[in-house]
Order: sequence, then structure tokens, then C-alpha cells
Amino acid sequence: MHDADGIITITDANTTIAYCRYDCSGEIEYLFVSSPFRRQGYAGRILELVEERLGTGLRFNPPISPLGRHVVDAYSRRCTSADKSEKEVTLRLVVRDERAAGCRT
Repeated sequence: MHDADGIITITDANTTIAYCRYDCSGEIEYLFVSSPFRRQGYAGRILELVEERLGTGLRFNPPISPLGRHVVDAYSRRCTSADKSEKEVTLRLVVRDERAAGCRT
């Protein structure tokens, strides 16, 4: 595991297994798990590492892919079942106003 400011990478000797880019407020900008390693808990583990590092709940920036939606839903279920009196966890999708970003619809 490699941990730099805003980036956590899980690797083995030959390849990148998982990669997460985040900011200090807990917004996940990008989460990637290499296809041979999917459905083995790497996404959940990397999100736990980010939570531990920041000490706050996480939010996910759109767009969220169909596979990413499964990760977000699993994270949401885990947070809902956690003891909220110990740590308040909020999950919200950050919605960006396309017009504010200069995009035309």
C-alpha cells in the first residue's frame, strides 16, 4: 500500500490492484479496482483506509459507473448499519451544476 496526500494505491509486485483519489473533505474523486481483483473486497478496504486517514464519512463525486454504483450502495449499507452514536456518517452524492462548470446542455 502506498499513501500520499490525496491518493492511496494498493499494488503487488507486478500491477496496481486498486487506486483511490480523494480530497481532504472526504470526497472520493476516483476509485479504481483492476478487473482481476474485483469482488475481493479491495474497494471496501481502500474506502476504510480513506475514512481512517480523514476521520470523516465519504461522499462520491459523479459520474458514478454502474459497477461503481454497487460500491457506493455497499458503502451506504455499511454506514447505515454502523453505530451512528460513535461516528456520524453521511453519504451524499455531490451534484455538480453543469452550467456553473461551463458545460452546455
